[in-house]
Amino acid sequence: MGEVSELWKITAFRRLLIARVVSNIGNGITPIALAFGVLSIPGADAGSLSYVTTAQMIPLVLFMLVGGVAADRFGRSQLVGITDIVGSIFVGISALSFLTSHASIPLLCFNGFIFGMLNALWYPAFSGIMPIIVPTKLLQAANSTVGLAANAGFTVGASIAGVLVSTAGSGWGLLVDAFSFLVAGILVLRMKLPRNAQPEEGEARETIFAQLRGGWYEFSSRRWIVIVVVCFAFFHMGFEGFLGVLAPVQMKEALGGAKDMGIMMFGFGVGAVSGTALALKLRPQRPLVLAVGVCPIVGLWILSLAVPMPIWVLFLMAMAGGIALDLMYANWMTTIQTNVPQEALSRVGSYDAFGSLAFAPLGLFLAGPFTQLVGARTALIAVGMMVFIAALLPLASSEVRHLKAVTHAEKA
Repeated sequence: MGEVSELWKITAFRRLLIARVVSNIGNGITPIALAFGVLSIPGADAGSLSYVTTAQMIPLVLFMLVGGVAADRFGRSQLVGITDIVGSIFVGISALSFLTSHASIPLLCFNGFIFGMLNALWYPAFSGIMPIIVPTKLLQAANSTVGLAANAGFTVGASIAGVLVSTAGSGWGLLVDAFSFLVAGILVLRMKLPRNAQPEEGEARETIFAQLRGGWYEFSSRRWIVIVVVCFAFFHMGFEGFLGVLAPVQMKEALGGAKDMGIMMFGFGVGAVSGTALALKLRPQRPLVLAVGVCPIVGLWILSLAVPMPIWVLFLMAMAGGIALDLMYANWMTTIQTNVPQEALSRVGSYDAFGSLAFAPLGLFLAGPFTQLVGARTALIAVGMMVFIAALLPLASSEVRHLKAVTHAEKA
């Protein structure tokens, strides 16, 4: 608790922490609200849901590299705050379209595309904020604490999502998300972090392409990063298709619809909180062994929904998946932040996210037609096996297995 007390004394950290909690309450509601909102539109089916989710994922991947450069050039907190505020407008438009019975697949695809583009700017900027505001020795604790609080927010959102969507409708769920983004954006803008270092007078500024090349060198010269990112491109291809399309369809066809989806995602949120709490205490000497080694559990979660298992079992499997993913996130982020030069961190983060999510649009796009072709159960089995294998493969690399944690003394 001593590290958490030290972190709480840092004003910028407190604001970032609160912003993540607030925005993640909305994030816990939105997947359920959007999925069942789309499926409630007359004539919509699994393919329609694929179009909407893919429309958001494509710009997220395409603009991710630009987002890394933008964050390193123009200021990370500024970019995070502005994209959150603008994003709240487009989520709000989607919410109002459901509330006024004017929702349509083209409108939701357009709003999703804009939101995905904003998210592509947001992610690399956010990933580079923490090393600016906290000392190196507190990075692991800072990442874990923010993850813990953010996942608590997600759990709160997921816990009310099923009831809110099944009783009041998807529009109200999306409206809560829009408001949460607005509040989070204002909080981050108020951090007023200095913009990144500008070139000295008379010194030429690096071009965008030169910065991209520099970021690529920092990324590609670390083989352990490349191996994990390539394998997790296939992991996320399956997982995004599962969460965005396959799970809602299976819940609607074989279980209790939005209510049961809310219960399962509540379990995921509880697991995420537990995972970050564990990450706060654990200091593994080989962080990637832990980070990657727990992720095959996610494949088992997907396979359990294929059966489908009773809802209490799905709750427990989702909880185990949440623990795994947040142990992965906390250790992965800390490993990158302690092994990559601070001035290139957002660009390396953008290559990381770009590579990891490269096939996610394809996974979302194919999930709907594949489900219609073979059925939700068979699709879940195929996707669960792919996720399980993709999560295991990085451990075949000795560089991944043997990379040791960087201590504060070594970093200094």
